[in-house]
Amino acid sequence: MPALKVFIRYVVIGLALALQPFVAHGAASQAWPQPPSQLSLDSPYGTLQVSQSDYVYEARLQLDAKTIEPELKGMINIPYAFKQANNQTALISVDKGLGACSINYHWITVSSQGYTVSPAFGSCSAKIRVRHHGRTLIMETPSQDNPAMIDEYRYDGRKISLRKRRPLMQ
Repeated sequence: MPALKVFIRYVVIGLALALQPFVAHGAASQAWPQPPSQLSLDSPYGTLQVSQSDYVYEARLQLDAKTIEPELKGMINIPYAFKQANNQTALISVDKGLGACSINYHWITVSSQGYTVSPAFGSCSAKIRVRHHGRTLIMETPSQDNPAMIDEYRYDGRKISLRKRRPLMQ
């Protein structure tokens, strides 16, 4: 009987080790969901859209078919948008295809007065989570400097601030 218990223990340990990569991958994909993807966003203030281009890294962001200034050029995506009282703000990802740190983000706010584009921000990662706290828009991404930390970029409509924090336990 003791030999059977030892055998079962080894089988259980072997299965746990064999399945560990699949369990870890599932937890990681839950922690960093695939962001939505869209190339056009209708708002009461106009249509944000990604221009067509023969070369994927030459696309530009446009508002009502006019190129946004400062020019956002690269492989562009509009993953998130938030309606607010008198405007609409969208998160724009721009991948310039330049290797190690090719992706960055901008917030663009459109209103009846026009639009504003935030400075570039981000930690070079396509892994993001986006939420809001009142009027503050928050994008979280793994920290490039310290993989054990989360970079939390907060946008209040005027400026972007960075806060580093430990991941929350799940």
